[in-house]
Amino acid sequence: MSPSRSAAFVLILACLVPAFSVCGERGAATSGRIAWLGNAERWGLLGFARESGPLAYRGAVSLESPTWSPPEVAPVARAWPGEGAIWVQFADGVVGRYSYASGRLARFARHAEAVLAVPVEGGAELIIAPAARSLDLVAGPERWRFELEGDLRWLERAADGRVLAVVDRAGQSEFLVLAPPADTVVGRISVPAVLEVAMVPWGDRVYYLSQDASDRVVRGLSLPGLEEIDQFELPEPGRALAVTPSGHRLYVGANRTLQVFDRIRGQRVREVQLPTTVSSLRFGPDGAYLLARSTDGEGVIVLQVGVDRVLGTIEAEWDEQLPVVVGGGRLAAAVGRELLLFDLPSLEELSRVDVDVPRLWVAVEWQPPRPRTELARLPADRAPATPGAQPGGDAARPVDADVSSATSPPPGYYAVVLAARERGGIAELVDWLRDRGYSAATDEHRDLSGVIWYRAMVGPYAQRAAVEEAVQSLSSRYGYKPWILSVEKGAG
Repeated sequence: MSPSRSAAFVLILACLVPAFSVCGERGAATSGRIAWLGNAERWGLLGFARESGPLAYRGAVSLESPTWSPPEVAPVARAWPGEGAIWVQFADGVVGRYSYASGRLARFARHAEAVLAVPVEGGAELIIAPAARSLDLVAGPERWRFELEGDLRWLERAADGRVLAVVDRAGQSEFLVLAPPADTVVGRISVPAVLEVAMVPWGDRVYYLSQDASDRVVRGLSLPGLEEIDQFELPEPGRALAVTPSGHRLYVGANRTLQVFDRIRGQRVREVQLPTTVSSLRFGPDGAYLLARSTDGEGVIVLQVGVDRVLGTIEAEWDEQLPVVVGGGRLAAAVGRELLLFDLPSLEELSRVDVDVPRLWVAVEWQPPRPRTELARLPADRAPATPGAQPGGDAARPVDADVSSATSPPPGYYAVVLAARERGGIAELVDWLRDRGYSAATDEHRDLSGVIWYRAMVGPYAQRAAVEEAVQSLSSRYGYKPWILSVEKGAG
């Protein structure tokens, strides 16, 4: 690793050895020994050994690994990303929650190997299915177990701390909405056997496909009551299903096509031809790319969302975590013990490394959450800039509030597409936006706590209606969720 890259590792993470290797009663465990200096880049990959060996780390920009003495960890069987943390189940059944923000690992009771698990909203609890017919609450205020009257097929996080379970029994599927640690079933409905399920990101509705080979309908249910709501007609029976991270579009794999629906308007907007049929769909975190698992074993199909263009197919295995789109225009994948990194959207292979032991790789985002609401004020002597024409699109929800600013963009209205602590990824995004006809620029901003952020901004616009149109365009075409920044001429 180069000296400049080594110097970038500034986020301190605590050593995991004692916490990971000691199993037993419920409680928190923390080590005083430092394992490594964490990544100042936005994204990275943590590799947990499935059998034995030290914890591994690879940067998502080039798959480089820092110079450090990696701690030995107990073998990990499963892992589930949470909010600022990773939940793991060790090979001996003990469940742990490692917070890479605080460097603490809490360890909890031993369970049978999980069939499924999902972090509860808020990140401090985990619903785990140690058997196909029961659910347990890990790290909850009290012990909780819910017995299922059938075999669990899906487990999804819903809004307000609830969880959605889909259970198969007697040739049908039953949707259950639960609110642990209460034993009450909040919502329940039985439907014909379900093939695929997709939850809207904020957990207020779910869509599903039937196993019936003649059924050509995508159906929606509202949560928590599970009332029947939307229905979308398909030209062929659907076999894969996903909702964009922004929640406004639904993608359905049907035969050798992707059917794209505007969920808000209730209409189909596009049909995308695929090289083969697909069995699973997975969006990147910002919704700019979609990964599709080929049913013929020929690899993973990569699509650019918005323009809905097939970029190509990569050789990769498909599991719960990989392949995954990470920040900076990268796609991480695995083949056997090799970890691969691709550039997006070119799909050029950038790096390939041979890892020493079988690992479970989990993508982690090091940067803290971006500021979501803001209003910057300019000195009275600053003149407004003339806004340029921008593309338009669908709906969004902008909000304003007060902040301080390290630099002063020209007055007017801006669509802030993304904010991050590192300039590099933001500059790449700005170039990408310009290539698509947006008047974009990188802005340096200091928040109230003195932290400097770099923002990808589109504008300025003289009228709020114009910036709202740009926000709608970025949301509907590319899956981004921009917020509106109003920069005023006047007192600072």
